[in-house]
Amino acid sequence: MRTIILLTLMLSVSGCITSGDMPKREAEPKEAAKANLQLGSEYLQRGDRERALEKLQRAIEQDPGLAIAHAYLGLTYQQLGQHDEADTHYRQAIRIADDEPSVYNMYAVYLCRRDRLKEADRYFMAATKIASYNTPEAAYTNAGVCQLKVPNVEKAENYFRQALDLNPRYPDALWQMAQLTYAEGRDFQSRAFLQRLTEVARLSSAALWLGYRVETDMGDDDAAAQYARQLMDMFPESVEAAELSQVDPRY
Repeated sequence: MRTIILLTLMLSVSGCITSGDMPKREAEPKEAAKANLQLGSEYLQRGDRERALEKLQRAIEQDPGLAIAHAYLGLTYQQLGQHDEADTHYRQAIRIADDEPSVYNMYAVYLCRRDRLKEADRYFMAATKIASYNTPEAAYTNAGVCQLKVPNVEKAENYFRQALDLNPRYPDALWQMAQLTYAEGRDFQSRAFLQRLTEVARLSSAALWLGYRVETDMGDDDAAAQYARQLMDMFPESVEAAELSQVDPRY
């Protein structure tokens, strides 16, 4: 799953903390916890999970009520394959901050990865109902991707459309709809979603490959050739470029 892959989704860290092994000055426990949270999140993004784990554990020792630190610990344990610990910290984060939508979204993504699809759907929808959520279209899109694993295409499409009702220019939802409608044989709609995606984002190799197939199916050789040229020029080493060369010897 690409978003879930997204995915993916990183929580914002409140406060501005200078990077380093530890703050230079002695801080109050809650401020020190935020510093360790910042460090832990940076280590995690670099792929240094062991150091991330150390800093995040220190953060919750200093401030057990720091929900975001628990969520990051959940993500760290998830990446380490320690799923019991991951589940424990995600749940703790939700208990502490029951109005934090990004925590719900992160936990739902985790549940979806674990094929706990009904639970994931419940938490995605809980996230969308939190009034403070600035980007509920992200949760709706992730929920749709998760529904494709069921598979429940109708429900997935409904979620993607709800995301686009909230934000008609949301790239992830446009991309999901382009793929879904093509898979359903609705080439005209797939073309429309790809065109809308082009207006808001740089097309990936997968999107260009899809555009080529859509236009080929619809008999527009010029449009198909345009997608093909872009694919070969921009992503010559991609899997999609290799697939194009196999089906169309001109490329």
